[in-house]
Amino acid sequence: MPSLNTSAVDSQADNIGTDFTTAVLTIYDGTPPASGNAALSSNTELAVHTLTGWGASSSGVIIANAIADATIAATGTASFARLVLTTKTMQVTVGTGAQELVLSSVSYVSGEDSVINSLQITQPAT
Repeated sequence: MPSLNTSAVDSQADNIGTDFTTAVLTIYDGTPPASGNAALSSNTELAVHTLTGWGASSSGVIIANAIADATIAATGTASFARLVLTTKTMQVTVGTGAQELVLSSVSYVSGEDSVINSLQITQPAT
């Protein structure tokens, strides 16, 4: 497996920002599929947000710009999310702590607001 220096890691992270600049971010409940390639299976769409870009990477970490709140479409427990832009899909972890997508709460109630605290992706060096 290759090992990248900081400049290369930042370049890879910036590519993620480019690939998913205005991606649609959908939050789901249920068991997360094995990967972004796997089909959804009995997962309920809880809320949909649209990204507005990313900051510059630093040490392989890229953080999405502020993401506007969205109205929750269905009641459930947020368990994962997917970012989709054209043919590209990235599946991320969700939670209220150290996950990639940090939410104010994972308990979603239809008609309330879905509030995202942050979305941060780390590009590994190896």
